[in-house]
Amino acid sequence: MPAPAVRQFAGDIRLWKKDGTTFIPVIPNAADPDGNQPIETNAMTFAYEAGDEINVVSKRRGARYNQPIHSETQPGTTSVSVTLLEIPPLILARMLYGEGSSATIIAGAVTDDELPVPALGVPLQLPHRLLKSTPAPVVKNGASPLVAGTDYTIDYRRGQIVIKAAAVTIDDPDVTISYSYDAQVSTSIKGGAVPTEAYYLTGDMEDRISGENGELRVPQVNLTTDGDVDWFSAEPIQVTLTGNALVAAGEEAPYTFDSYRVSA
Repeated sequence: MPAPAVRQFAGDIRLWKKDGTTFIPVIPNAADPDGNQPIETNAMTFAYEAGDEINVVSKRRGARYNQPIHSETQPGTTSVSVTLLEIPPLILARMLYGEGSSATIIAGAVTDDELPVPALGVPLQLPHRLLKSTPAPVVKNGASPLVAGTDYTIDYRRGQIVIKAAAVTIDDPDVTISYSYDAQVSTSIKGGAVPTEAYYLTGDMEDRISGENGELRVPQVNLTTDGDVDWFSAEPIQVTLTGNALVAAGEEAPYTFDSYRVSA
């Protein structure tokens, strides 16, 4: 008699952000076979909401009147919910209901870049962060150097400058800055503008009881953050992403799952 088919799944879940025909790994890793490191996942749930029910009833005389002679349920909506234990930058963008982009910046320097001054005493964000203190940045008004600490202050880590000099006028075109900066990985998130984004999801699954393997594919699921997220939680943040799984172009179903094992 075969063993009861009791299931306990584990899996390596990978997410790619879909931007048209471009697939962007959520956790890029050149050493990974897929170039996309699995994301730590605490739970994954598939749900199905049935469509409308259609009933055709008889209009014949007697007891047969209004009795169903045909009934069917229209196709419904498949949704996916994923609870994540880690939050890479592209998933952080989902927490802010926005769109994120990452860039790797090599170390470099700028020389005599124009420094627009929107207001005196207000922090101005420079194009780079992680500025080097050696050599020290140089700020000039025309040919005249400004004095650090007196005429301006710089936050090297954040790459912000505050102009204090009364001699500098707002939007003075003659103010320039020179500085060098370290190599860095930068992520920019524009929040509150993109409620959902499309993702491609795969799962390299394993039944821990039977040893059976499985391959899960969700060609497109439009995910948004489900519920509120406390950024200052005393516990590590977990975020749940939920959305509808679509029948993507060239696919036959919202998702597929194939299982396989060595034959007896």
